[in-house]
Amino acid sequence: MTSCASNQAREPGTAIPTPPRTGPASLVTTSAPPREMCAAFLTSAPCSTYVSIAGAADGVDLPWAASGGLTVKLSTLDGSLHVSAKTPCSPVSGPATITGNTLVVGGIAIGAMGCARDAASQEQWFVDFLKRPIEMSFSQGTLNWKSGSDTLIFKGKSGSQ
Repeated sequence: MTSCASNQAREPGTAIPTPPRTGPASLVTTSAPPREMCAAFLTSAPCSTYVSIAGAADGVDLPWAASGGLTVKLSTLDGSLHVSAKTPCSPVSGPATITGNTLVVGGIAIGAMGCARDAASQEQWFVDFLKRPIEMSFSQGTLNWKSGSDTLIFKGKSGSQ
């Protein structure tokens, strides 16, 4: 008894024809990378990356926030809002919702960078800030965030989008 394969005669250097694939495996698609577009925190605020110019925790000034220790931006990523920030330690990001003037950030992810004590505690303060609803306002070129008794004030970064 012989198999079909043993009876196939080929010329040297020719390939055995392969039948075309059918079914789900043949539907090879390439997906485009997610489209990220700048979004405005408020309708009155320009779409921009914002840099901190002031901050306070329970009424006590935060010098690291006043010196540009935080940058924040809002984007749409495949149609969903997403906040990303750079703290004195690591990047922080998460999906966001805005209802009226209230920003809520959920599922906060923190970049994996080891940080010194001060930078680590500053990052932790900011993450805790983000975990609460944030009341936002925009006036005279500044974006103001209030979360509980804590505040942050940002100015748009020149030339950013």
